[in-house]
Amino acid sequence: MSGAAAHRHYRRPGLVGDILAALALAPSDAPLDPATLAALDHFHVGGAAATRRLAGHARLAPGEHVLDLGSGLGGPARLLAGVFGARVTGLDLSADFCAAAACLGRMTGLDGRVAIVCGDAVRLPFGDGVFDVVWTEHTAMNIAGRAALYAECARVLRPGGRLALYDIVRAGGGPDELRYPVPWARGPEASHLLTAAELRATLRAAGLAERVWIDESAGARDWLVAATQPRPGAAATPKATLRLVMGPDFPQMIANLRDNFVAGRTGAVQAVFAKA
Repeated sequence: MSGAAAHRHYRRPGLVGDILAALALAPSDAPLDPATLAALDHFHVGGAAATRRLAGHARLAPGEHVLDLGSGLGGPARLLAGVFGARVTGLDLSADFCAAAACLGRMTGLDGRVAIVCGDAVRLPFGDGVFDVVWTEHTAMNIAGRAALYAECARVLRPGGRLALYDIVRAGGGPDELRYPVPWARGPEASHLLTAAELRATLRAAGLAERVWIDESAGARDWLVAATQPRPGAAATPKATLRLVMGPDFPQMIANLRDNFVAGRTGAVQAVFAKA
């Protein structure tokens, strides 16, 4: 997806105000428990539990400096800081998402350990070798230039640093065969999935060595099926969910993503690669 297309897809004017209204909060209502945001700020299959699993695979240690690419509303960044003791810089292309992430960081009291930067993942505004870990969850499928993305990841990692990723991959057929819209694209022209083999090859070509590779496809499929099943007698859906962020067609996006997983058109992988 081009920068302009991504800006359009993720443009949400007034998002900060909408989130605060849905939560019935004011910016002065702090500190806010990050757990109250779980249905809103983890924009990937599996939610916060998937972020915790990836942190375990990456052996994230307290004090490490993490760059979270495609940080969205900052949920994973705040979890890595608050639970794992990391120092996190989140980068996102959407100015609206960055403003919301910064506001929620202040309200949760984690803004001292999480910095938010608006920028492009294929042209990172950072020097060489400054991060211990580059982190990305469900971001790369928006990026056509994967070679440039992973070259930038390698550049900003210190020697021995790790790239930890959680990606959706193309498992069967071509991009035109996916059911759209999905959360990252409303049509095939904006979707840039790789197969698992293509992803591995692109990462290796960037000078990154595989340390962990886990097929998450079955778990992702089961999570999506459970998430889209009606639950009679369940409490009313909270107002502060990703539907607030992505718009009224978000339930259809998730249903289509579920169907793509069930049909074997998409899969998911968590992986850790290291810079030599």
